[in-house]
Amino acid sequence: ATGIFFTPLTKLQKSHTKIKKSSYAVLVVYGVALACSTIAFSFGLKETSATNASILSNSEIVFTVLIGMIIFKEYLARKEVLPFALIAAGAIFLPIGSDIYEHRFAFSEFVFGDIMIVVSGFIYCLCTFIAKHASDVKTTRVVQIMSLSGALFSFILMMAFQTPINIDLSALPTLSFIGIAGIGGSVLFFVMAVRLIGAVRTILIFSSATVFGVVYSSIYLSESVTPFTV
Repeated sequence: ATGIFFTPLTKLQKSHTKIKKSSYAVLVVYGVALACSTIAFSFGLKETSATNASILSNSEIVFTVLIGMIIFKEYLARKEVLPFALIAAGAIFLPIGSDIYEHRFAFSEFVFGDIMIVVSGFIYCLCTFIAKHASDVKTTRVVQIMSLSGALFSFILMMAFQTPINIDLSALPTLSFIGIAGIGGSVLFFVMAVRLIGAVRTILIFSSATVFGVVYSSIYLSESVTPFTV
C-alpha cells in the first residue's frame, strides 16, 4: 500500500539529478532492512505491552552511538558518558530486567517480546546509516523504492515459510493506513530530517516517539503508566 501510494507522488517532486545505480542498490537494502525491523517489531508487540515497546524502541539510540564509536571512530566526551549510560539503562536494561524479575527470572514470552523490540531497534539504527548513502535520491523516491523492495522481500519470506495469505477485508483500511502514514510517512520525514540536521540529531529527536507511544498506550489501550515507566 505504501509503495503504490508514493509512486504517483514521485512524479510531483521534480529532480534533475541523475540517480546512481549504487543509490538504487542502497535503497533496496534499506527497504529489506526496514522490512526486517518491522517484522521483528510486530513479533515483539504481540508478546509485550505497547508501553514497553515504546520505551524499548529507544534502544536504537544506544546502537547508533556504539556503531559510531566502533566503525566511525567517534568517541563520547567525558560529560557524555553518564547521559549515555542512563539512556542505555532506561532504554534496554531496566525494562527487560524488570520483566525478567516479575516473571521470576524465567525466559517468558513477554521477555521474548522485549528482546524482539530491541532487535528491531538495532536494525532500524542501521537504516539511519544506510539512508545517508542515498543523498542524491529525492525523498518520495526513497520511500517508494524502500516500500516496494520491502514488500517484495516480505512476499519472498511468506512463500519460503509457506505463510497463508489470509487477510480480513475489514482490516485492509487499518493496515493500509499503518503502511502509508505509520511507515511511509515516518520514513519520509525521517529521511528529510537526516538530510537537514544530520543522523545523530535526528535519532535524538526521534526518541520523542517514546512519549507519544506511552501516552497513546494509556489513552487508547488503557495500559497503566506506572512510576517505573515514567
